Amino acid sequence: MATRSAALDRLRESLWQRREFSFIPDRNVAPLDGEARSSGEHRLLFAGFPSDYSLAFLLALLEIEDVEVVGVLTSPGAHEAILGDNALSRIADHIGVPLLRAWRVNDEHSLLDVAALDLDGVVMASFDQIIGARMLAVPRKGWINVHPSALPARRGPEPVYWTIAEGDTVAGITLHRAVPKVDAGPVLAQRTVQVAPDDTSGTLARRLSEAGVGVLGDAIGRLLSGDPGEPIDLSGATYAPSVGHRHVDAAPSTEAALRMIRAGVPNMPAWTTVDGRITYVLAAHAGAPAPGEEGIAFADGEITLDELRQQCGCHHNLVSCPHRQE
Repeated sequence: MATRSAALDRLRESLWQRREFSFIPDRNVAPLDGEARSSGEHRLLFAGFPSDYSLAFLLALLEIEDVEVVGVLTSPGAHEAILGDNALSRIADHIGVPLLRAWRVNDEHSLLDVAALDLDGVVMASFDQIIGARMLAVPRKGWINVHPSALPARRGPEPVYWTIAEGDTVAGITLHRAVPKVDAGPVLAQRTVQVAPDDTSGTLARRLSEAGVGVLGDAIGRLLSGDPGEPIDLSGATYAPSVGHRHVDAAPSTEAALRMIRAGVPNMPAWTTVDGRITYVLAAHAGAPAPGEEGIAFADGEITLDELRQQCGCHHNLVSCPHRQE
């Protein structure tokens, strides 16, 4: 049976009311009232972060019939919030399961902790450590990784950012068997969506999450039945590397600058200087600024800066953020 409670329903409703989904792993919620315990035929672990993206899949997993979520795995090195109370810890407490904070997911302690849960499978949606072969072999049926691109396109840690920044017209989300090679396992489900001209990384991440949640049950069914999935042809794969706060002024054109700005929202905003100070850009439009407005000139025209802030808003949230690229 699924794991249900009024508190989980309210949390789910609150999450999906957001216009943008963030990958920043700092989301917290108030303690969830009551308890929600269940039993199911298949024992699953969820691996992820207290981010909007991860929470969408954890909350969806809890709704799947015949599945019992028996633990939550996270990586505390990603953000200081993971060491304290956060959305993952609140949910784990509410459903009465352990929250495993694994500094090194492949070491012996982590292997023993995960093995003790007697798992049929694992669903992973955003995680900053590579899962090794020994850990992948712990659950009887394997791991599902939820990757926000249409694999083999844009393997790597930042597919949504580069989808926007490089002007892709189609984005995707892939639920695939995890293997020791990153974003390379056989596909269990995949969906694509059109990229809107005004999409930010946040609005696109939300739509991709919605598409992925819609096929999560199918992918889990295939995993638990032993379906090997469809192999990925990596011969034409592309890679989406990590990215920091990029300098808008370095963009080669007005269109590239506007894409860079939209790609940075909300996770890793681009920056410029205003009155000699580092300033982060959240919105802009093509065209020369009116008197009193800020703008940036490029070889092919100008853009007007519509929304600025002094702090970056990422998990360091500092003007001198170490993620800022010069």
